[in-house]
Amino acid sequence: MSKLVAIVGATGLQGGSVLKTLYASNKYKLRALTRNPDGDSARALVAKYPGIELAQANLDDLESLQKSFVDADIVFGMTDWNADIIARTRQGDVDAEYKQGKNIVDAAISAGVKTMVFSVLDSLSKQSNGKYPDVTAFEAKYKVGEYLLSNSDKIDGFTICLGAYMDNFIRGAHLAEDGRTVEFWLPVEPTLKIPLVDTINDTGPVVEYILDHPDECRGKVQDVSCGYYEVQEMINAFTEATGRPARYVKIPYESIPLPEVAQMYKCIEEFGPFCNRSEFIERNLKMKHKFTTPVEYWKNRGWAGPTK
Repeated sequence: MSKLVAIVGATGLQGGSVLKTLYASNKYKLRALTRNPDGDSARALVAKYPGIELAQANLDDLESLQKSFVDADIVFGMTDWNADIIARTRQGDVDAEYKQGKNIVDAAISAGVKTMVFSVLDSLSKQSNGKYPDVTAFEAKYKVGEYLLSNSDKIDGFTICLGAYMDNFIRGAHLAEDGRTVEFWLPVEPTLKIPLVDTINDTGPVVEYILDHPDECRGKVQDVSCGYYEVQEMINAFTEATGRPARYVKIPYESIPLPEVAQMYKCIEEFGPFCNRSEFIERNLKMKHKFTTPVEYWKNRGWAGPTK
């Protein structure tokens, strides 16, 4: 009998990737969690993936999560550093995101879920020996992962850690004064090597690999990335894929409006991303899935730069 997988964030990039991959595998029954089962995003999922279940859940509501996990064998969990969480953090609720993640773990345990894969990030405070302690999005996800793994007597926990979203380069893109060249603005050196990920295409296959190889993956974070690339290489890939001229513009840290984001970039530039782990590169070679390269990402994305 097929195991039932409940997917948190199924309408987003990470959860959507897990849903897409596991649906294509035809090995699991799938339940997509959503705040609004009657919303357009939820209806679009049902239309795209016939036969999946929908369950209403609010990450701040433990009871709704418990109900959504009933009869589930496996849960994919994640939290999002979204506008609501940022606002609550600004108002003093610095553990808002952590509490949501803890709710996911607690609800799964109380519902009798056997296995959980949770999307985490590294503690930049720990990595920098306390120099960069305020990147709450990273600290919250790290703490949830540690909490999950500390309950190994109650649930078989696994963690994934995503690299830098290639999609984020679009957010930092601007049209140059010549009306054609695309400028990509970031505060780091263009030679900085970062682990890149095409989130919607490459997250799900790693989760599936964990479920297929639990003994190999248990006890060590599974990084999700196609590999380390210099920031400039991502810009060069854009030009190669689109034929449009582009250049990198290094901006001052002071120009970044969110101090947490500035701290994140500073820490990564000083101490390295992924805590300088590289084991995932060997694992990628063993996987049947082909990870998306920067050039392939830009070709598939169908985005040729801002128009104004």
